[in-house]
Amino acid sequence: MRKPLCLLLTALLSCGAYADKAAGPEITGVNREMTRIAQAFLATMANGPDGIETAVGYDRHALAQLQTDDPARTDYVYWPYLRKGLPLDFMSAEQRMLVHDLLNTALSSKGYLSAIQIMQMEKVLADTETTGFPRGTENYTLAIFGAPSLDQRWDWRFEGHHLSLNFSVSPDELSVTPAFFGASPAKLQSGTLAGFRNLRGHHEAGLALINSLSDAQRGNAIVDGNPPFDILSGTLNRPPANWDDWKALPPQGIAVSDLNAAQKDGVQRILDEVITSYRPEISRAYLSQIDVNALRFVWFGGTQEGQAHYYRLEGPDFFFEYDLVQNQGNHVHTVWRSKSGDFGDDLLLQHHQQEH
Repeated sequence: MRKPLCLLLTALLSCGAYADKAAGPEITGVNREMTRIAQAFLATMANGPDGIETAVGYDRHALAQLQTDDPARTDYVYWPYLRKGLPLDFMSAEQRMLVHDLLNTALSSKGYLSAIQIMQMEKVLADTETTGFPRGTENYTLAIFGAPSLDQRWDWRFEGHHLSLNFSVSPDELSVTPAFFGASPAKLQSGTLAGFRNLRGHHEAGLALINSLSDAQRGNAIVDGNPPFDILSGTLNRPPANWDDWKALPPQGIAVSDLNAAQKDGVQRILDEVITSYRPEISRAYLSQIDVNALRFVWFGGTQEGQAHYYRLEGPDFFFEYDLVQNQGNHVHTVWRSKSGDFGDDLLLQHHQQEH
């Protein structure tokens, strides 16, 4: 039974029934650009540890480039953590510039700005917290899994507190999930930047949609009880055996097919906020695969500005969570995931089918 199931899934993936990856000529160009910059990044370490590395006792290349099957590849971490990869703190200025070039091969100007704002929020936490967690923009790492190549699949990840960007690159396909963006505080309450809110678009789009629903529709969309303290597809405090439990969540909320045209536009606004964090070639490829009418929208918690809440938008493959619950509703976690294509799993499936 296993082989027919795999063949069926491969057929569904190849015909675009699921929004699990980006593919096509435009993506081939993006992948070529990613590969070139990743190769240039690794080339800066080609001569082995320099004098500073030897004196301090680390090897940049060994930290930056990991094996394709390293367990860290599928272990996304969005909390303060000593993760695998080469931290910005250990890089030369040239290497840091190449990291930003690499980010800009994948992210739109909006997505890149959000990532930098999230990193800058670490300075706020460093000044206000007493927890002892490592804070600062230097604690973000780049990890490359495998050898960047135009001929075979490889992966890369940029990750730190409240940011986890995962990319699987094959010759003509690209996977960008899981994609985690968060911020604490979500909205600055004091100082010269009081009123600034990171991920404002996601926040306002969700509130606008829930408050556009009629009483009857809200009865279907809103689930009684407290909102989840954190995203349901996270890995924090969950054993690896339960990391995929979110894929089997029962249907909740209201079917988008039951909404009117203006409300469906509100759903599309959420999709746009999430997916257009990536450059146009990537976002166009993903958005073209998503049938809005196949999605469901569910809400937990308050529906007014300032109230803690959680919402989720999901379909056959697309899965997005927005959680604004911690710190009295001023600590946001968002994640976009794919039920079949996270970490390029569908790319691996198709490779194995072709090989065997």
